[in-house]
Amino acid sequence: MNKFKRDLDDFVGESPRFNEQLKRKILSDMRWEKRPANRFATLQYAAILMILLMVTTIFLVVNLDGGGADPGSAPGTTSELPPLTDPDTLSEVEMVEANENTILIEWGSDAMDRGNHDYNTITHSSLVVEIGYPEVNRGDVVYYKTPKSAIDKNPNLPEHYIARVVGLPGETVEIREGQVYIDNRKLDTFYGVATDRGFEKDEYFEMAERNYEEGTWTKDEEVSQKELITWVNMDAKKEYFATSMEPVKVSDEAIFVLVDQWWRGTDSRDFGEISLEAVEGKVLGYAK
Repeated sequence: MNKFKRDLDDFVGESPRFNEQLKRKILSDMRWEKRPANRFATLQYAAILMILLMVTTIFLVVNLDGGGADPGSAPGTTSELPPLTDPDTLSEVEMVEANENTILIEWGSDAMDRGNHDYNTITHSSLVVEIGYPEVNRGDVVYYKTPKSAIDKNPNLPEHYIARVVGLPGETVEIREGQVYIDNRKLDTFYGVATDRGFEKDEYFEMAERNYEEGTWTKDEEVSQKELITWVNMDAKKEYFATSMEPVKVSDEAIFVLVDQWWRGTDSRDFGEISLEAVEGKVLGYAK
């Protein structure tokens, strides 16, 4: 390098165009051109940048998608939550023997109708109610004292009422588009969805349309003992099958009840939870 400097000095001589400052710049530029590019470091920077972009993209997708939530679900409801089932509760009303721990009651409402005038003692025998049964379970049809708030709104309501237990103490009950949810879990049972004479929405409208097109104005054998469905007030029916209710937190000493045919009775959707003290018994079935 020293020899190169001497040669350069001999070449340029005393010309002012090649002063000491210019020589240093030329030498610096030559050293920079000889320096090998650090391609490995460049690749490292590119890889790190790609990883950061991937992590950012995944974070945005997960959070904007609601953490894997079902697009049709309410906030906080994930598609991974298993449905809540009740394999022990039967949809049919059984015939039972009355005993010393039961009473017989009469019930003339079709609020519990599932297509066979269920629980209606005008069509069937008296209902057998077990008094003071020890534990309230989901799916039980209970006999309870009608809340005063409900009677104040409708003085024609009876002193006692029957409905089915849906929400247990401490649970949160919600209805979305005709479907009941318990603690954000779908209640996948025959009484967890809006019905009309036992028909769910799709089955109801299919039957109604078929009867309308065929002009079937008498009881259809395929419907069995269920009453004929006719093409009447379809807009009102669509609204009914889309029934929704904001989440309700049940107290520790209370339950949430629903009638089986929501549009024909009064229940916790109207007057809220009922205390366990108001429950006087469990409906076992029809008297033999």
